[in-house]
Amino acid sequence: MKPSPFDYVKPVSLDEALSLLSDSDGEVAVLAGGQSLMPTLNMRLSSPSLLVDINGITELDGIEVVGDVIRIGALTRHQVVQSSADIARHAPLIAMAMPHIAHPAIRNRGTFGGSIALADPAAELPACLCALGATIEIAGNKGRRTVSAVDFFKDLYQTDLADDELLTAVEIPVLADGYRSAFEELARRHGDYA
Repeated sequence: MKPSPFDYVKPVSLDEALSLLSDSDGEVAVLAGGQSLMPTLNMRLSSPSLLVDINGITELDGIEVVGDVIRIGALTRHQVVQSSADIARHAPLIAMAMPHIAHPAIRNRGTFGGSIALADPAAELPACLCALGATIEIAGNKGRRTVSAVDFFKDLYQTDLADDELLTAVEIPVLADGYRSAFEELARRHGDYA
């Protein structure tokens, strides 16, 4: 099947993207990695009138240690997170979870923020972020706000994001000396639902 017709826009700034989200009079879909969105479009489970591709917003990409937190931009690809020395050192639980996220081809394209915004109950990252006391950074035309991971995930596939907001980054407290992490996932095959 092919997707329903939609308009496509690729903003180059966060302000431009937020303006598109707030000005749209129809249903809007945000494209980051597209690993979940593209199949739903092709099966017509989602039929937005506007597709906003945020991949041109460079400020949403990257990993940096800022004081006592490690900040992961929403557009940072899973593979980048998986291979990051900063993640391995300061957030080892995330490093341990990354190889369990789908398959390498999907990790090369899928984004950290996209996985979180989807709030798939079978995904690895929501539980890890809640366990680590992470905060989610959100931007909208009314300003920026942060929400604890525990409060961000509302229900199956439901988050605290409003329709005119974007998840911009995640901040995870740097693991203190003496703390350890472990990750275990049980599934019949790699990539299956646990």
